[in-house]
Amino acid sequence: METATDTAAETPQQIRLLERQIEAALLDDERIADCAVVFQGVTAMEAPAERCTRCGMDAAYPGTVLDAEGVCDLCLMYEGHEKEILAYFGDVETFARQVRERARAVGSAYDCLLLFSGGKDSTYVLHQLVRLGLRVMTFTFDNGFISRTALENVETITGALGIEHVTMDRAGQNRIFVQSLQQHKSVCNGCFRSLLDLSHRFAHERGIPTIVTGLSRGQIIDERLLWFYRNGEFDPDRIERQLVLGRKVYHTVGSDLADGVLDQVEVIDYYRYSDVIKDDIRAFLQREDVFWSAPKDTGFCSSNCMINDAGVYVHKLERGFHNYESPTRWEVRLGHLAREEADRELRTPVNLPRVRSMLAKIGYSDPGDRSQLGRRMAAYYVPRTALDETAARAAVAERLPELLLPEYWIEVPRIPRTGGAVDRRALPDPHPDADKRLVGHEAAAPGGPAGQAPAAVPFSPVQRFLAEQGGAGQTGRARAALLELPEDVDTEQVKKAVLELLLRHPELRSPLAHDDGRWHRGPAGPTTQVTLAQVNLTRHAPARQPALLRVAAERLGAQAASGAGSLLRAALVARAEGPRLLLLAAHALAVDLPGWRSLHATLAAALPPGTTAPHASEPAQASPADAAGAPREAAPSARPVAAGLRVAGGDERGGDDVCVLPEAVLRGDGTQTWRTVLDADDTAALKATGVPLPELTAAAVAHALTGWLGASAAVLGIADHTADERARCGWFRVTPDRDACDGPSVTATAAPVERPAAHSAVLLTHLGDLDALCPPGCALTPVTIPGVGPATLLGALSHALEINGHLSGGQLHLDWTGAVGLPEKPAQDAADALRVLARQVRKAPA
Repeated sequence: METATDTAAETPQQIRLLERQIEAALLDDERIADCAVVFQGVTAMEAPAERCTRCGMDAAYPGTVLDAEGVCDLCLMYEGHEKEILAYFGDVETFARQVRERARAVGSAYDCLLLFSGGKDSTYVLHQLVRLGLRVMTFTFDNGFISRTALENVETITGALGIEHVTMDRAGQNRIFVQSLQQHKSVCNGCFRSLLDLSHRFAHERGIPTIVTGLSRGQIIDERLLWFYRNGEFDPDRIERQLVLGRKVYHTVGSDLADGVLDQVEVIDYYRYSDVIKDDIRAFLQREDVFWSAPKDTGFCSSNCMINDAGVYVHKLERGFHNYESPTRWEVRLGHLAREEADRELRTPVNLPRVRSMLAKIGYSDPGDRSQLGRRMAAYYVPRTALDETAARAAVAERLPELLLPEYWIEVPRIPRTGGAVDRRALPDPHPDADKRLVGHEAAAPGGPAGQAPAAVPFSPVQRFLAEQGGAGQTGRARAALLELPEDVDTEQVKKAVLELLLRHPELRSPLAHDDGRWHRGPAGPTTQVTLAQVNLTRHAPARQPALLRVAAERLGAQAASGAGSLLRAALVARAEGPRLLLLAAHALAVDLPGWRSLHATLAAALPPGTTAPHASEPAQASPADAAGAPREAAPSARPVAAGLRVAGGDERGGDDVCVLPEAVLRGDGTQTWRTVLDADDTAALKATGVPLPELTAAAVAHALTGWLGASAAVLGIADHTADERARCGWFRVTPDRDACDGPSVTATAAPVERPAAHSAVLLTHLGDLDALCPPGCALTPVTIPGVGPATLLGALSHALEINGHLSGGQLHLDWTGAVGLPEKPAQDAADALRVLARQVRKAPA
């Protein structure tokens, strides 16, 4: 029989040659300083696997660290916290009392519904429930790949015990298997999700208040408790409160369970209360009065399901380790399983022809196929300048065949090496959520995989620039979005969608901390309770509603900018006329403009299918061409005109000839804003130059400031939310070229400089096209109200003068905000400079 590692035709030496070929292609790009490419599941030198000397844990499991004696960190954790860990578990008498009390309280005809697969663990549980005198009904989910012997066990045992039983299947389960393999590299996640949804609905319909599972203690620790242990939490009561919340979030998001089901049906794990060991379970099953037969067509890790082997196969090839490694080793630590037996269980090869047949049946391409090599590769790279995954992938796409293009791209600050060789275990896990098999707790602990502390979410280029400012004001800011909801979406569906935002976007759960003169983003924490605030405007006249919405946005923004709890806050707005609105406020360092697009896309996907988009609200949305940034038809084709910034090298200081803002702008009482808007034709002409709008705007702003204040140069902070590289975010000494053209200048030279003091700094922010925030065909409609929207920063100014630019309706908007006393002239001068350039573009011969 072939093993999982036999499936790839390449030897480890050949794989290392492929890794080096990809690394060479990456290093050919001057933007990449260093890199390492890792092929999952194959060691570079065919060295024997390192394993814990106590439990046998494979050191390839993410986050595993062996001490000098070869003992893994989890064994040391258990040694130091054994009493606290075992305190979470109870006894069978407590279990039986809880189950009976719940059934008695609701007058149920049954005490519990057992999830019964016909395998060894659930068969043992069924007999114990009957021995306890509990009134049991059993439920089997037939996923299409349950062993015939297991199904016969179900029929024989329930018949012999006189147990009422039901078996259900689910349409489209093969598609769910594929999704589970794509996301988690396991079939168990999707199967368990279907099992829980169906059993919850059935238990609720039959009035049964408790569902009993047969998860082992190793699975309970690995899947539900280890994240807490990794983060120093061992208190059973606090853990259980988070798990209860996590289960509700898990079932609320992506499920169609009726309201109240989760409050009326509780899930209890029998083995949380039973300390029986594996040998005793096997001995019990051999008794004649148990009526159990061991299936011959399943793998070692399952005694009821055949497709489980397909999940093991995919996980080992695409993740590089066995997906049952951690829970099985916990069984060893707990004394429930001998290490030798655990080794044998985890090293038993799969039936490769049968596995490939099952993968073909559900429609998942075989990762052992040579054409799928890239799916098993992770590229780690150290950029010289900010370089996102898309740009890094593009750097090698033209140099390599598609089959060698790595699936995973991870930016790291350095490549760890020991004696010149890459320390592969010190590299971060490329797929932090893929090793979850049973995700009933995932919402409670979404920060990272079981057995591994969560990693911090990296900043985008513009976020990194703003975080480096270091001042407290940089964190006390938020941006908001106002969205009109479809008319047929109810409050509960909106709440589910907001929960989905927190689950899918860990940056919203990542705390900010100040250290070494800059702000750092910490690892994503657990999902906290989400409150959907209510704003009732039904009693207020339409004319008053914009002002009230601004107040609501400021309050939500203050909550999000506080840094406490979730960095996203939401409110549902009811109006006397028109559909309801959803008001969102997010921390300015948590969500940049691409992040807002991602949030809107997640919201749109989370709304139930079949919702209809509302009528467009004023102002009207831009055309698809405008949203994509393409020139409007009104703008003639034009030859690019020299304009924008020429970035010089060096790190200069401001100097005496740099403009200094007057006292009226620095220390005025209150703030004021001047807005200028370029029409659509001028904006389209500026796009036709081929120069990014942030660069054109920076040159025009520098011209206006130096002309106003009689200086030769201006120091500007440029925060470009459209930038995919760090070079377009920073502090620059910008010197306008006044001889470049007739009229106002739109060319300038920029040199990097040190950050000036915040009380005298000028920050230019470019947000990009706000009309492209929602995906095409989205059932959400952005609503524009002055002072409410991603273009507006909520909170006090962080700089003496802030200039914000964005596109909306195909027009370029520039807002100058400073203290009372700021004149309108520089704002108008900058806009006039851009209009002159637009006229030159239209006059230029094609």
